[in-house]
Formats: sequence, C-alpha cells, structure tokens
Amino acid sequence: MSSTNAEPELEREQHLVIDTTPIMNESIRDGAEEADDEAGTVRTGSSQIREGTIASGRFNILSTMVGGGSLSLPLAFQKTGNGFLAPVLLLIVACMTEFCFRTLTTSARTLSPPDHNRRGQDSYESIASAAFGRKAYVMSTVLVTAMCFFGTVAYAVLLRDMLQPISEYVFERSTSGPTWENNVTMLTVVVLVTPLCTLKTLTALQRFGALGMFSVLVLGSCIVYRSIECTAHHADDWKAAFQWGPNSWRDVLDVFPLFVSCYVCHYNIPVVHNELHNPTTARVAWWLKSTTWTATLFYMLMGVAGSAYAPCAASKELHGNVLLDFDNDDPVVMVGRMCLALTITLAFPMLTIPARDIVIRTLCSARTISAPTTELLLEEEIDFEEPLLADHDNEEGEVAEADDNQKQHSLGLLLFASIGVFWIAALLASCVSSIDIVWELLGSSLSIFMSYLIPCGSYLVIIRMRQVFQTEISWKDRMSVMFAWFLVLLFIPLMFLSSANAVYKVFLR
Repeated sequence: MSSTNAEPELEREQHLVIDTTPIMNESIRDGAEEADDEAGTVRTGSSQIREGTIASGRFNILSTMVGGGSLSLPLAFQKTGNGFLAPVLLLIVACMTEFCFRTLTTSARTLSPPDHNRRGQDSYESIASAAFGRKAYVMSTVLVTAMCFFGTVAYAVLLRDMLQPISEYVFERSTSGPTWENNVTMLTVVVLVTPLCTLKTLTALQRFGALGMFSVLVLGSCIVYRSIECTAHHADDWKAAFQWGPNSWRDVLDVFPLFVSCYVCHYNIPVVHNELHNPTTARVAWWLKSTTWTATLFYMLMGVAGSAYAPCAASKELHGNVLLDFDNDDPVVMVGRMCLALTITLAFPMLTIPARDIVIRTLCSARTISAPTTELLLEEEIDFEEPLLADHDNEEGEVAEADDNQKQHSLGLLLFASIGVFWIAALLASCVSSIDIVWELLGSSLSIFMSYLIPCGSYLVIIRMRQVFQTEISWKDRMSVMFAWFLVLLFIPLMFLSSANAVYKVFLR
C-alpha cells in the first residue's frame, strides 16, 4: 500500500479514538451507548446529573489519599534528612503528582469533552485503553483492582493494630498481631462499615470524607503535641532530632516508595471528575491543586513533627508506624489512635467501590464481546428505578414484571461484588502480621507504575493524536509533553531499581 493511501487510513483510525469535531463526538457517544445497551447499562434517571462540588471532590480524593500511609512518613523523613532533603523530596513528589492528576483529566477531556449538565463516563482504564488499546485496558483494570484490593488489606491490618487497646479491654488479654481476639475486633468493624461500600457513587460519601479528614487532623495534632513536648524536654540537644541529609543514599532508596504511596489515588481522579458540577478548566485545576497541596501540607507536618520525636523513642529509631513509638497507655496518643481508626474505617468505601465496579463490569461484559467503554457501570450508570436489561418490544405488563426482576438482579449483583471484594480483603488481612510488607511492595512497583507511567504515557499518546488535527500547539502543551517524557524516562529505571530493592529487603535481607 502506498503512503498516500496509508495516511487516510491512519486518520480514520485516529478519528475512532479521539473527539475532534461535534460529528465525531456524536458518533463516539452513539457507539458507546450501543455497547452499553449490549452490556445492560441503563442511562436514564437522575444518576446522570453532575452533582459533585469542588469541596466534595476534594474530600473524596483526600479520603483515598490521606490515611495510614502518613504514619510512615516520620520514618521516611528521619532516614532522608528531616531538616532539608526530606521536605524537598516531598515537594518534588507533590509537584509530579499534581501534574499526573492533570494529565488524567486532560486526557479525559480530550477524548470526550465534558457535558456540563451530564455526568462523564471516563475511567482510569478507559483512558489507558484509548491510548494503548485493549491490552492496556485489561492491564490497567488488573492494576487498579490489585491496588484497591491490597490497599484495603493494608488498611485492615492497620485498623487491627489501632483497635488493639479495645481488644485488650474486651477480651482482658494483652495480645498483638493477627490473634483471633484482634481479628474479631477488626472484622466487627468491617461488618459495620460494609453498607457504605454498597453506595453507587463517591459523591454520596462526601460527609464521611469530611469527618475522616477531621479525624486525621486530630491525629496529626496529637503527634505534634507530643513532639513539641519531647523537644522541650531535650532542649539542650534538640538539634539531634534534625539532620540535613541521609546517612547513606541506600536509605533514600529504601524509603522513597513511602513518599510515592502517600499520593496514590489516581484511579479515582477520573471518577470524581465525572461527577464534578460545571467542570471548567479553571475549576478542575483548582480542585486538583487544592487537593494535592492540602495533603502535602499535612504530610509535611506529620513528617517533620513525627521524625522530631525520635530522641524520645525507646530505640532512637522510628518504626514504620510512628504510633508504635508511643506508649500504649498514652491518653493523648490513644485519642489519635481512635481518630485514625475512624479515618481508616471511612476510607474503606473509597478503596472498595472502584474495585467493586471493575468486578461488576467484568461480570457483565463476560456476556458480550464489545470494546471497552468509558463507564463505571454501577457507580455512575445503574439507576435502580430502571431495569438493568430493558426489552422495549415487550408489552407493558411484561416490562413491569421484568423491571422488578432486574432491580433485584442489579441489587444482588452490587451486594455480591461489594461484600465479596471487601470481606475477602479483610480475611486476608487477618493473616498478615505487618503493614510494612504491603507498603514496601505496593509503593515500589504498582504505585510508581499506576501513578506516573500510565498517566504520562497515556497523555503523550492522546496529545499526539490531538496534534494531528491542530496546526498550532500552545507552549503550555509543549512544556507538559516535555515534562511527561521526563517523568517516563525517570520512573522506568527507578521503578525496577526500587522494586528489586524492596524484594531484597522483604525476602532476602
């Protein structure tokens, strides 16, 4: 085939991937609706209205991002130098994270410009699929599911540790680790929070997100108070709590995954963006910026204050969970423990719902072979006032009966997926002895791959598609492309190096 004939063919293929004219927008949406009808998706009802505010979006992302991972930051700050290098590293990671958030929303808006009156249909997996094809869709689906699932496992382990004083009080026995007493207490909380994991959208959780953030602030305040008290008692040697840099660069490599893990929430960015009311570029930018730097401010406080407590720690070296360095009967820290337990409990739905929706989409798509759509089947689409699979050719009586059957089917599927994902993770957590193992392996491999490589790689491909239809590209887009390439080239070798180091630490050292 000649190059002249190949160019129109390439252009036609790109028209199928990216929306560049109203005609293509309509064509792609019609195709997506047709695929959804085959999969049994209902697109009517109030569930299609954008109801999310910037505040609700911020709380939802912060609830996913801020939590148990922040307890490892004092160790990361101590190892890398809490007087200079650690804060600099945190700021650098924050800048890179905000940029990757923007690449996800930019990619989504490029593929399907948002309708300000109708909920969006983008997902982390659909963006990867649009850039790299069906295999990328499958791979990103597996990655998101794994990240959410093992994140739930890690949080359940941490929750069990935080509830240990309650277990000792109830069972009148002092135990630690995955004992049956501690596991019973943890699983009781899991059962109580399960109804929240059956909600259809993340916006419905905005009040719980605000409560979770308040609890985290109380926890941070408790740690800051004890840290200031420690510094006051060691006034003659307070400089010993601060150092400019690491003792060895191996320490930096050891704890770098802890910095990365604190910002992992990328799979929820497109979901919350779908629900954001009036998603103008300025509003989206402010939502992402305020979310990232609110978390960074809290992380900086936790890292500096927590690491400054090292002189008062029994071994002068901090644990991966800084709360373990305080006395179990410390009343101030006990308040912080209970606040963290509340925060973790309220974060479970943020981790379970994305994984649950992927499971449901997989179960539904197993009935038909179709291209991956940009929808979250239950989180955004299913309206229980409508049948999951409507047959418009039936008579009214038959349709009414089918409506009742389909409502029961869709509700049963939602409950089955929610309980299955959440409870299996909790049961697995009951066998895990330490949260450090989970953070080490997730932060060194999956977190880097999902947080930086997939968003930047997808952005580069999608922007290149857009350039085919535009004669001029703004200087901001050019700078973004250059920075995306920089992150890809930086994190590919860093991911392999960090993963090898984590495997060595966990299994061989």
